[in-house]
Amino acid sequence: MPATALDKLRDRLGKPEWWGQARPELWQASEAYLGLALPTDYKAFLDLFGPGAVDGYVRLDRPMDGSHEEAERLWHQGWQGMNDPELYPWPFHPEEGGLINWGHDEQGNTYYFLAVEPDPDDWRIIVWSEIGEWFETAGTFTEFLLRCFERVDRPPFIDRSWPGKDARYHRSTAGNQPSGAEAR
Repeated sequence: MPATALDKLRDRLGKPEWWGQARPELWQASEAYLGLALPTDYKAFLDLFGPGAVDGYVRLDRPMDGSHEEAERLWHQGWQGMNDPELYPWPFHPEEGGLINWGHDEQGNTYYFLAVEPDPDDWRIIVWSEIGEWFETAGTFTEFLLRCFERVDRPPFIDRSWPGKDARYHRSTAGNQPSGAEAR
């Protein structure tokens, strides 16, 4: 069987330090809060690696306790004032087909799923730069990360040196960190 994008990322990032356990009830709580399922490979990646950062650059959170307060923090839906289609070409969730934040990076860029397709495994990846540039690409969450490693089809405004050749996944030791979208 051919290696999946998740298998290839695990080879590049090394063995997870501590996580490696699925907690479906935590994802179910988040999905109930959002009113939709999240991409399978996104959940699998975070079940394997846990909250942290890819090579210390792209930060990712995941549900840790399944509480309503945590879901509000992770999946912030207060996008008032961000409805100008010239500045924000896509709506934000909970609007139908809206953007769902899944990460942010050291430069202030924010990473989203575009929840347009009925199957979350078919959602596109959208990246917004702090200076208002947008990048859109097809493919799954893990395929996107893998393409960033291969320096193919990645946002032109992200750090050119990321990820490094000896990239590792750095788990968060402080629990869930607020995502960059909360400040927006």
